[in-house]
Amino acid sequence: MSNPRLIQTFLVDGTIEGIRVIDCETTINAIFVPRIKLGELKHLEEAARPALYFLINADGDQAYVGEAENFYKRVKNHDQNKDWWDVAIAVVSATNDLSKGDVKYLESLAVERAQNGSIKVQNLVSPVRNTISRFSVHKLANILDDTELILKSLNFDILSTPNNQNEDDVWHLAHKGVSARAEYRGSQFVLLAGSTIHTKATERWIRDFPRIHALRQEILADKTNVKGDSATIKENLAFKSVSMAAGIVTGGHVNGWKAWKNSQGKTMDEVMRKGE
Repeated sequence: MSNPRLIQTFLVDGTIEGIRVIDCETTINAIFVPRIKLGELKHLEEAARPALYFLINADGDQAYVGEAENFYKRVKNHDQNKDWWDVAIAVVSATNDLSKGDVKYLESLAVERAQNGSIKVQNLVSPVRNTISRFSVHKLANILDDTELILKSLNFDILSTPNNQNEDDVWHLAHKGVSARAEYRGSQFVLLAGSTIHTKATERWIRDFPRIHALRQEILADKTNVKGDSATIKENLAFKSVSMAAGIVTGGHVNGWKAWKNSQGKTMDEVMRKGE
């Protein structure tokens, strides 16, 4: 069982739609800023600090990872030069003790780890890892882990890696020759790369769920390797519900709460609803 953590959110203008400052009992804070609120960011002292930052689109399926000596100036530049993003999240030191070299190192770690997340990373190249003192390596690795936790709390799976996966947290679905694995990350249910799904769907399911069927067709065309009647998923894919993910896998009517099972063979319904 994981240790309890406290994450606190300060609403700068008192609304959930505005800028938020997030704290998780560590040496860092995260700044969450919708693009339409960038003008208000100049009044936030933390925004002028060195930062590891993420630009994310409205659908939450694309991200860019960067670093800046002054986050506010950098994100204003991105506002002029990048059209696709809608939200920015910056990670800064709560005590202003992260240097330019520190955030450059964090950027290199973050881009490397982001390749295994369920969000498409827009970075064209991986940054060269700069040299830092041996005393900083452990501290910055912990900061990146805390950053991953904050991002997940905001429903963005950007920094998860296969090494972070605990098999006890993985759910399995086997159905007529295909086999899928998934796990909860924040409020999202993430279908893991390497899972297999059926290439065909039932006529009834297509009729009842046309939007999910259209999404499934896009996934089959762009994010899988097809072989016969099954296709292997090439990257992690995030969904809003367990039944939606089950439908993507099977192409049919499936109760996700009874279809997904843990490593002991117990269903989600048994474990989460009945507490067995």
